Amino acid sequence: MSPLSLPSFVLGCFCAFLCGSIPFGLLLVKLAGKGDVRAHGSGNIGATNVSRVGGKALGILTLLLDIAKGFLPVFLGKQLGLGESPLSLLALCAVLGHVFTPWLKFRGGKGVATALGVALAFRASMVLPALGVFLVLVLIFRYVSLGSVMAALALPLVLLWKGATPMVLLLWLAIVVIVIAKHHENIRRLLKGTESPLWGAKKESMHAQG
Repeated sequence: MSPLSLPSFVLGCFCAFLCGSIPFGLLLVKLAGKGDVRAHGSGNIGATNVSRVGGKALGILTLLLDIAKGFLPVFLGKQLGLGESPLSLLALCAVLGHVFTPWLKFRGGKGVATALGVALAFRASMVLPALGVFLVLVLIFRYVSLGSVMAALALPLVLLWKGATPMVLLLWLAIVVIVIAKHHENIRRLLKGTESPLWGAKKESMHAQG
């Protein structure tokens, strides 16, 4: 049994969505007097585009805050004694909030940093293999988008290996599908061979991961 009543848990899911929906990248760039981050580069509100528009410090801060807004709801749910299925639903809500933020007409980021945050709070042990996949692929192929998509795919595979229940796997697969769907343009360019690499490109990538 969940330690929370159904209405309380539904409210918790809504709060997780709202927490995930905070567009830190947009707010930080505006506070820094750099304008609307969506009008520059890839148009994304994530850390990479923020770094491009507002500098590396703002990009790193955006990354940390986007991770934190995914981490917090799941961490709090764990402290309340929720099981893995309701925690996974909280994780999904937080990622949905980032990807479909209501403050930006339901257009948000790609969900990678927030997915990392919810994974850290859910089971920190599942993050290391995913980060390993990300680093290996980026070092070999130089595409952040490729590393991000494959790292996301690694998360439910790790859970499967660790014996997670079908419901938990289903909810984490939903998170992965959302992340991959938000990378559809990157995937299309990867297949065409037109995606800009992390380094070695002749010009700045306008569609880098963010």
